[in-house]
Amino acid sequence: MQQWQDEEGWHIDVRGLPPPQPLVHILRLVQQVGAAGVVIVHHDRDPQLLYPELAQIGWQAERIAAAPGELRLRLSPLP
Repeated sequence: MQQWQDEEGWHIDVRGLPPPQPLVHILRLVQQVGAAGVVIVHHDRDPQLLYPELAQIGWQAERIAAAPGELRLRLSPLP
């Protein structure tokens, strides 16, 4: 797992991690970033269990362009 920050926000690459590690790491970063931040998730599959967890804490997920074989999500607080 890698994390870094750039002009898009905080990135987390959870590709290759076995469940539930991606979910745990993503939610931890979302909590650290807080309501003013954006998290870009680099994943190798659609994290179905993540979406209800995000909704519960007032965040949303938007699928964005990614390289073949990668799923990329932009997570942000609900307006």
